[in-house]
Amino acid sequence: MTPSAESVSQMLTQDTQTIEELRQVLLSEREALEQRNLDALPPLIDAKNRTMAALGEHALQRQSWLDAAKLPHDHEGWQQWLQQRPDTRAQAAQWQVLADQFEACRALNEINGKIIQRSRQTVGTLLDLLRGQSTDGPSLYNAQGRSGSQGGSQTLVKA
Repeated sequence: MTPSAESVSQMLTQDTQTIEELRQVLLSEREALEQRNLDALPPLIDAKNRTMAALGEHALQRQSWLDAAKLPHDHEGWQQWLQQRPDTRAQAAQWQVLADQFEACRALNEINGKIIQRSRQTVGTLLDLLRGQSTDGPSLYNAQGRSGSQGGSQTLVKA
């Protein structure tokens, strides 16, 4: 079934609103990560999952339309799909705005991932110091398959 131009426009408008919500969630997530406010993260992760699910549903719908038109499932394929129909050509600009917003969200999510990775490294280093493991030597894999420095050991704290 070929969708009407109005239903395509509604979908793009909904996706634009959802992308903006996702952007706000990602910014809040970054703030919580920077402040190490772990209690704020679970509801943000839930919100992020909800927005991604909503976007995913519409992406699947667009894929089915692209399949029917025998076009690739990518940005260019969707642009072609919009251009093929006179009643949807005007929505190509709306689609480009949506794609740009999604790319901005992807970049925000990548930054958040880097913050998480850096925090994990910092906590790991602090734990190594508390265990008395030297962080001076190279990081090698031990018999359990875990990486860690193989330098001398001077325990700072024992429980």
